[in-house]
Amino acid sequence: MKWEYTGFSALCILCLCSFLIAPPQQTIWMMGDSTMAIKADNKRPETGWGEGFAAYLQQGVQLKNIAKNGKSTRSFMKEGLWDQVFQGLKAGDYVIIQFGHNDQKINKDKAGGFLPEYKANLAYFVKEIRSKKATPILLSPIARRSFVNGQLQDTHMGYPQAVKKVADSLGVEFIDMTQRSMAQLSSMGEEASKGLFLHLPAGHQNYPKGVEDNTHLNTHGANQIAGLVASAIREQGLSIASILKEQPLNSDISYGEKMAKTAMAKLFTDPSFTDTVKGPKWTYDMGVVLEGLLAVWQQTGKGEYYHYVQNWMDRFVSEDGQIRNYKPDEYNIDHIKNGTVLLALYEVTGKQKYLKAAEQLVGQLKTHPRTKEGGFWHKKIYPYQMWLDGLYMAQPFYVRYARIMNKPEIYEDVLNQFEYMENHARDAKTGLLYHGWDESRKERWSNPQSGQSPHFWARGMGWFSMALVDVLDYYPEEHAGRQKLIAILQRTMAAVRKVQDPKTGVWYDIMDLPNREGNYVEASASSMFVYAMAKGLRKGYLDASYRQALDKAYQGLIKEFVRPAAADRIDLEKVVTVSGLGGKKYRDGSFEYYMSEPVKPNDPKGVGAFLLASAEVEAFHQPAIPVKYKVTLDNYYNNEVKKAADGQLKPYHYLWDGEDNNGFSFLGRLFERQGASLATLRAPGNLNNLKGSSVYIIVDPDTEKEASHPNYMAETDAEGISNWVKAGGVLVLLLNDAGNCDLDKINMLSQRFGITFNQDSKNRVKGREFSMGAIAVPAGNPVFSKSQQLYIKELSTMQLQAPATPLITNADAVIMATARYGKGTVFALGDPWLYNEYVDGRKLPPDFQNFQAANEWVAWLLQQATENKQSINLNKN
Repeated sequence: MKWEYTGFSALCILCLCSFLIAPPQQTIWMMGDSTMAIKADNKRPETGWGEGFAAYLQQGVQLKNIAKNGKSTRSFMKEGLWDQVFQGLKAGDYVIIQFGHNDQKINKDKAGGFLPEYKANLAYFVKEIRSKKATPILLSPIARRSFVNGQLQDTHMGYPQAVKKVADSLGVEFIDMTQRSMAQLSSMGEEASKGLFLHLPAGHQNYPKGVEDNTHLNTHGANQIAGLVASAIREQGLSIASILKEQPLNSDISYGEKMAKTAMAKLFTDPSFTDTVKGPKWTYDMGVVLEGLLAVWQQTGKGEYYHYVQNWMDRFVSEDGQIRNYKPDEYNIDHIKNGTVLLALYEVTGKQKYLKAAEQLVGQLKTHPRTKEGGFWHKKIYPYQMWLDGLYMAQPFYVRYARIMNKPEIYEDVLNQFEYMENHARDAKTGLLYHGWDESRKERWSNPQSGQSPHFWARGMGWFSMALVDVLDYYPEEHAGRQKLIAILQRTMAAVRKVQDPKTGVWYDIMDLPNREGNYVEASASSMFVYAMAKGLRKGYLDASYRQALDKAYQGLIKEFVRPAAADRIDLEKVVTVSGLGGKKYRDGSFEYYMSEPVKPNDPKGVGAFLLASAEVEAFHQPAIPVKYKVTLDNYYNNEVKKAADGQLKPYHYLWDGEDNNGFSFLGRLFERQGASLATLRAPGNLNNLKGSSVYIIVDPDTEKEASHPNYMAETDAEGISNWVKAGGVLVLLLNDAGNCDLDKINMLSQRFGITFNQDSKNRVKGREFSMGAIAVPAGNPVFSKSQQLYIKELSTMQLQAPATPLITNADAVIMATARYGKGTVFALGDPWLYNEYVDGRKLPPDFQNFQAANEWVAWLLQQATENKQSINLNKN
């Protein structure tokens, strides 16, 4: 017993020692220059990305950042900093090495410059670090913000390539941060990318004269670059990934936005897009992604997504509207796809170069070869053939151009394309459409009797379905062809729903053969069907029975295809890269052929479709709002006109369909997202004209400066509108400052609710000094509970008496007011405020929360409508 006791005691002592003697702490060393270094307080807000990288490390991992401003590989050794690293190194440590900014300044006039010594110094670091059984990681230098004619320049000469050569020759882990940071800056564009660097106006305590530094990062930029490094470590599977924190998906960011961040970081980075001499490749799959990013921009109000899109299109389109690398004589229908992005940019910016570029594409369609009955050939090299894909590539663009330019003859042509395709490709038994149709019956893949290809390819039907819902956005309500297009959509989606996989909720690549060996569920087609189904439901083209299929399909998309890539990013798996018919390497349309095409993650065709699907579902269908309210916007008291692209005078300024700075398209989408329908009233407000409206918005009533014959507020109008409010309506008055709005006559309406607009102009802003337009929101505000700072410029203030009460004041001036009047509600502000320019994220700095405030404001207005309606019902009972 004594021996056993002694042995047990020794074991306990050994165990206790093992707990008391902790293993050596693992350390990450950082060697580099000012872009990585820790900054002194008198240099703030300059920040090195190494400071932000600490947030990505697991607890217990030590970070020693020895990087210093102004250091090259030579001076880092000469000044003893390398000795500090080497002496502290121990087995298991990691050393992140990033130089180049200052090395390239040494002997820069000498042939070859400092490159040979630069490479030798890096190789020396690597060998010495390995001698300590530590792990070196080489990074190329981050990009400077250097744009020329809108194009980001690589200012590092051969230094990034030199780092890669050293890494390759010695088998060292390597991250190309030059390429990754250039992709980030390019995606943001010349203006927005300033937000990552040290750009400060005069008056900062550390920079009293201001600073415009395009090399050194601010805190936000440092955190962004640190995130890029962490993402690269995970994506490349580097050994250091094991000591990074687990990155759960950020639930505050939608799936669409996570996919958008992935797209901007990973897509279009190969030489066919980045070659500055040849220019980027003009390709339809980029257009699908860019259109998806525009949808995410509209969903989030974050300008970074818009700037990415515009920046890419500006690489193609010159100021005179020429499209780089576009070849119209190829007569490839795919080349038309990017035209929808061009037209979107034209409608937002009004820049003629985008319209001129779009007209080049129209020029192709005017001479594009057609079948005998008039269907567009898919390509010149595929004569007499129509493919399902081609409907999406051209028709949404063609019909949008027709609406902008008032070309009514195009509408019939667009309808014909869908009718021809359905007539020739639809299978009577299943309702599904074959991938292609050959009028000549000469192709080996075509059926000798029907001309149809052998199989129902899912993405082909996906393109066709998306084309239908997008064309209907611009097809005139009064045109007889509209109902025919809706009928084609309904037949198509009925067939699609029948072959939805009951287990996963998504769709197989060959739609009617789910059990055939080799077939697989495919992400791009499934995303396309989700988009078409969701949009069809929202627009009323499909009945409510599709809701269950949509919910199952979207859940299936997430479960089957989405994988986390970082906290704010996702990857999309199981995307077939391409499938076609015929060609030089002949594609016979057999099942075996379709199964032979490669499948990979994040192919642009899948990414673009997923962006569209997720933006549509997340914006308009989560949750489905059963109550529908009609929100009516005045176009009578505000009735400005201007010459449109087609030369005709048309209404503009604060209207639902205005996509430019002065439009209300963003605000309209926010109302639609919360269950409202939109209407426009081009007649006086009164009980009869406002029948069925829950919310009535009057914006910036005209003076003679805006309209030659203004429709002023009349006493009878004021009486009718106030009676409508008294009966339970919600009236919104968004006026303007003195001199830009009829305040005198509109006051005969507002004074009925205790509100008088003053003849003044407050919060006047000079240039881009946005802080002059700041309005702070007090805590506990009943409308804006989350928004803290708004931007409202050049407004008229108000004087109030009962029943009006102030909602927001600034320096004792009333900025916003509300009033209860009978069973109704009034909201008043002396500014149009929520027009696109100040909610779409393209212009305002991110510290202003107008987009979020607009969401809260819309919710509050509709809640007032709900409560007013309930009050009316209670009184009736």
